[in-house]
Amino acid sequence: MITYEGITEVNKGLPKVDIKGKKYSIVAARIQGFRKLIPDGMIKTEIVSIDDSRVVMTATIADGDGKVLATGTAFEEKGSSYINKTSYVENCETSAVGRALAMLGIGSEENLCSADELVNAIN
Repeated sequence: MITYEGITEVNKGLPKVDIKGKKYSIVAARIQGFRKLIPDGMIKTEIVSIDDSRVVMTATIADGDGKVLATGTAFEEKGSSYINKTSYVENCETSAVGRALAMLGIGSEENLCSADELVNAIN
């Protein structure tokens, strides 16, 4: 069973990166924290819409019984950043997963947006 205490404990062990004085947990670390917290849990992604220049994706986080714990949605435009020139779909999926995990409370004790979102906003 997932608990606030369990999430708090996982968050203590997540590495953080410093971006403009704010601490962020990268998505890979959030995923590792989720796997530690709920080893039989599920992360499912789905393309909501896609065309040659943009994509919207949703990620769903569920426990081992399939109960939905959180969702997250992301939007990316092809060519809007260096990464998005070739990997806008993959970047969008990662952002959606990161947001869903943050909505669950993993890696969001200080900030909700992903490090990539912050860097893109600053740039």
